[in-house]
Amino acid sequence: MILPTYHFQIRLQVVCLLLSIFCSRQIIAEEMSSPDANDTACIAHLDRGVMLMFQGETEAAINQLERAAELDPNRHEIQYYLAMGYTETELWNSTIDATTKSLSIATDDIESLYLQAKSYFNLGEWEMAESKLKRVIEQDPFHARALKTSGQTQLKLRQFAQATQSLIKASELNPFSTVIQYYLGMSYLNRKMYQQAITQFEESIRLAPGYAQPYHGLGTAYLRLGQREKGQSAMAEFQRLQKSSAEYERLSRLTQVDPDNVEAWTDLAHVSMESFNYQLAIKIFRRCLQYEPQNVSHHLGLSRAFISLDQPVPARRALFRAIEISPNEPILYNTLGSTYAMQGDVAKAIGSFQRAAELDPTQPYYHLNLARLYQQIGEQSLMQQHYRTYEKLLAEQMEEGPE
Repeated sequence: MILPTYHFQIRLQVVCLLLSIFCSRQIIAEEMSSPDANDTACIAHLDRGVMLMFQGETEAAINQLERAAELDPNRHEIQYYLAMGYTETELWNSTIDATTKSLSIATDDIESLYLQAKSYFNLGEWEMAESKLKRVIEQDPFHARALKTSGQTQLKLRQFAQATQSLIKASELNPFSTVIQYYLGMSYLNRKMYQQAITQFEESIRLAPGYAQPYHGLGTAYLRLGQREKGQSAMAEFQRLQKSSAEYERLSRLTQVDPDNVEAWTDLAHVSMESFNYQLAIKIFRRCLQYEPQNVSHHLGLSRAFISLDQPVPARRALFRAIEISPNEPILYNTLGSTYAMQGDVAKAIGSFQRAAELDPTQPYYHLNLARLYQQIGEQSLMQQHYRTYEKLLAEQMEEGPE
């Protein structure tokens, strides 16, 4: 056996040393480039939580975000999204805790500051809420939500003139908010500026006819001006909408407890229609159709919601499906005629109304619809014929009275 020489041994040791240094550096580099296991898990919980939140599964989102916060309590976005989740579920003290942590990490986080202010407002801590809101508005004078909440807070603090100013600014930034218009009306009402209050309440009602509160403010303003009839009328509408709102809340709770209760969903859809909440009605009718795709009433309700939103094309799609299911239902053709009339397609509208009248010759309003269309195109003879039929059938119904 030939032993290596001394010089060869030295060279071998140097090579081994260099290899060991190289390998150790590789290991360090790999360790630095590969994420920590806790960090990976934290990011996974965060991503999952954010996804669930935007899917509307807030409680599940909070669970994921809280698990992320346990792994990394100093990550700003975790605390921010937690605050959002707590706000959605009205956990105001938890929102304050989360936003406090968020603001300790990112002191200029204006949205966390706003959520904190809103939480204090909802806890009834008006002074604290107002101090936070002032900071938000100082940083962003065009923060419409902060201006709105500040106006509401100032109303609670009976700072009515300041509330008016805040809410005017908020309404300029968001002129289509029925809530802002309502609270602006309340600021005028408390300042005994009744005409200005009436203007704002009427605008709030125009934007959302199913929102009850402006009717109460409107009624109060009219009564204080001595306009008793208008005041009582507005108050009566307020009471009607309050009852509708209570029924809506009852049905909402019922559908949450029993999400497969189609009858409750159907009633909720009709209450939404009565409250002029047509977008919600569309969603609920579609939910009903998932359970009962052959139910003609659901298709008809869906079409009427679209018509109320001035959307005749999707309304027709719903009606065509209903007619496929029940081809001899006169109300479907009458409603179909309305969609054509909305788009000025008089010929198709007349054809649809005529079909409705053929299927139910005793319904006066089908003939009234025909009379109006014939008048529109100058067919006076046909207009008079159908109008006389309408009057005759209506008189017969009135003589018979309710069954």
